[in-house]
Amino acid sequence: MESSFKELYKKGLDMGEQQKQRQKELLKQQKLRRQQEQDDYRPLQKQEKTVPRKKSGKRSGHQKGIPYRPQLSEWLRHKPDDLSEWLLVPCPVGKRCLVVASKGLTKAYSKRGWMFANFRSSLPGDWQLQKGETILDCVYIEDADTFYVLDGISFGLQEMQECEASFRFYWLRARFEEHDYAKISEHNEKKFKLLDHFDFEDTSAVEQALHKYPIFPENKPVLDGFLFYHKEASYVCRETPLVCWLFPFMMEDVLGLPVSKSYTAPEDYQPSHVLQYMDTFDRKLAEHRRTLKEQKMIVNAQKETPHTMEAEEDVESDEYDSLKRVLDQQRRLELGEFDMDCAEPPSADGC
Repeated sequence: MESSFKELYKKGLDMGEQQKQRQKELLKQQKLRRQQEQDDYRPLQKQEKTVPRKKSGKRSGHQKGIPYRPQLSEWLRHKPDDLSEWLLVPCPVGKRCLVVASKGLTKAYSKRGWMFANFRSSLPGDWQLQKGETILDCVYIEDADTFYVLDGISFGLQEMQECEASFRFYWLRARFEEHDYAKISEHNEKKFKLLDHFDFEDTSAVEQALHKYPIFPENKPVLDGFLFYHKEASYVCRETPLVCWLFPFMMEDVLGLPVSKSYTAPEDYQPSHVLQYMDTFDRKLAEHRRTLKEQKMIVNAQKETPHTMEAEEDVESDEYDSLKRVLDQQRRLELGEFDMDCAEPPSADGC
């Protein structure tokens, strides 16, 4: 995978065309992998010893608590030729995390893998069904003490990582309709709400969602932007071109889809230079992160304070708070790992 991606960059293709090629290549690879797994489960005439295949979504032995990471998006730099094969998910402002319910306890982990909360929930793997394990990709909103569910890696006894996005969303919707995970109780100490998704095949539903303001009741939570999931994409614990991102004010310029006029663009945004805006945004973010890191290193050296997990989380929080002021826009970069880590060419560091 790495070599094929590098070849795209060597050919001098623009980033939009590169993204198209990588999307096609990844879809092909994921389909082949799913087919291989199906073949592995079929009975063989002769019993042969095989080496277990390593799951693409794990980093075994990771020192930061769990071997999973949230799936990160790229900027959507072109209008897909097959837009009807994509799903739209409105994303709120909040803290990106993974929630893991396993062995009778539920824990929440930051993007970098640090646990920041543990509690009881009625998710399978905790109180409801301790034999299973649930791993949900969420956005946590502290003020509301609520986890908004974007996607899932597993739900109880159902593994979903290698399943297509359309199935994962269907399965989660069915489970959330069966059980009210937003209801606080003795066995469910935090609220879990599943975010809606819209199929681009249903143009009227998508248009209605884009013109609705606020898209969440009473503007709570606040909308951060829109995610685009390819229906056939597996869940990968890294950046992927099969999940993309746009701010609301970019929708018409990239996709030709108008949105509510209540979504305002920052002053430095020019509709005719949307791709340049993406690159500039990424560059400013990289520079700002580098500056913050240098400042923190100086402060830590002066205090002679050993590096701790809590300190790293504080740095991350400070980075996002100050970056909002630097860029003068409503982008909340705690959730921004979706996009902002995708400015560089994709690496082959599979999870």
